[in-house]
Amino acid sequence: MPATGGARRRVRIRAAVVGWIVFAAAALTGCVEVPVSPAPSAEPELSPQQKLAAMPEVPVEELQSVGGEAVAFLTENRNAYCAITTEQGGIINSPVDPRLSGGQRDDSVLEVPAVYCELARYPDPAEITDDCHGTGLGFKGGTVLLTADGASYGGCRVGMTLMESELGPGAVSMEGALGRLPVLEDGLAVELNGFRCGTGERGLVCVAVATETGFAASADTFEIFAAEQRAQR
Repeated sequence: MPATGGARRRVRIRAAVVGWIVFAAAALTGCVEVPVSPAPSAEPELSPQQKLAAMPEVPVEELQSVGGEAVAFLTENRNAYCAITTEQGGIINSPVDPRLSGGQRDDSVLEVPAVYCELARYPDPAEITDDCHGTGLGFKGGTVLLTADGASYGGCRVGMTLMESELGPGAVSMEGALGRLPVLEDGLAVELNGFRCGTGERGLVCVAVATETGFAASADTFEIFAAEQRAQR
């Protein structure tokens, strides 16, 4: 007798069930290939120079409250101040500290663009190569000078820097010149005369844009970036 409609439906259902059983068995025995999406590749970590280059830029005019062509600012955590200015034979044209601008200038030495920074809390220099005019005393960290040729950390000095005296450990007042400086907020950068500075995960970072020579500084670490060498503390 010909199959009725109900019988045909039962045949189709049994065929479907058998098909799923065969597929499941094949999957368990490895006969069916299940596509697997490839794991996303990890993006390479950006260098401090690259992170600095990507920071939004603050207009120079907002950080020139001290007058003149130099830019001077405090970091948001108040642990460092910087001036993007000029330097001539160790004499800094400082818009906030007249002591740095004093002394006898050597006119045979070219005046060049530079970044000068001071830290309130800082690591000791990794190496002391200066005997401070034969005294062997007085070489301390906490100051940075960056030019197109490279960065130097620390130097010979007696007593506290302006940063230490006004905003360092134990300081009780922010009424001095540094307390009146504009603040460069974390994650923002400023650029002038071929130098760029900003603050991020590594602390204060400044570079000479053309060469990417520069440094990162915080209360705990100091690192120099250079094309052929790296110095870290």
